[in-house]
Amino acid sequence: MSSDACYWIGFLFADGSISYRSNHIPQISVGLAERDRAHLAKLRTFLGSTSAISAPSPTHHSCQFSVRSHRLADRLAALGRYEGPTDARLVQSRDFWRGVVDGDGSMGLYRRSRTAPATMPQFRLVGRRHVLEEFLGFLRAQGIIGLSVRPHKSIHTVGTTCGPAEKIVALLYRDASIALLRKAETAERILAAAANSVRSTRRS
Repeated sequence: MSSDACYWIGFLFADGSISYRSNHIPQISVGLAERDRAHLAKLRTFLGSTSAISAPSPTHHSCQFSVRSHRLADRLAALGRYEGPTDARLVQSRDFWRGVVDGDGSMGLYRRSRTAPATMPQFRLVGRRHVLEEFLGFLRAQGIIGLSVRPHKSIHTVGTTCGPAEKIVALLYRDASIALLRKAETAERILAAAANSVRSTRRS
C-alpha cells in the first residue's frame, strides 16, 4: 500500500462509516466541518470519484461526502475497520496513524496556568480500545513508551504532554505528504516551539 493509501484508510477508519442496505451498493460516508471541506475534496480526488460534496449543513455547519462501492467497503472491513485486529501493514505505518489522528485526535499548545508565559504541547487520541492498544504498540516500536489506554465515557483515550507529545507529533507529521491542513499547522507550531526551546536552552 502507498503512503497516501495508508493515510486515507486511517482517516476513513476514524471518521468514515459504512452503510449496508439490502439490494443496495454499500455506502461509505464521511462528514467534516465546513472549514475542512477541502480535505473532503482531496479524498474524493484520491478515490477518483465524481460524487458531490454537500453544501454545509445550516445546523451543524458540516459537509458530507459519500461514495458507493462494494470494493471499498469490503476492503475497509477486511483491513479491520469494524473488527480487529487491524492489518499489520497499517499498524506499522505512520501515515495510517496520521490519518487516524486527523480524524479522531487532537493536539495543541497550552499554557500551564493563566500566568505562565511558556506553553506545553498536548496530544490526545480517542477510539476503540484495541485500536489504541495497536497505536501504543506502534509508538513503542519507535521508542515512545510510558503511555496507557484509559476509559473515556463510552470509548477510550490515549493522552500525553510535553516531551512525549512532541515526539508523537514529530513522528506523525514531520515531512508528511498529506494531512488535514489545520492539524498540520498545529503540528508545525508544536515542532517550532520545541525547536525554539532547545535553542534557548543551549544559549543559556
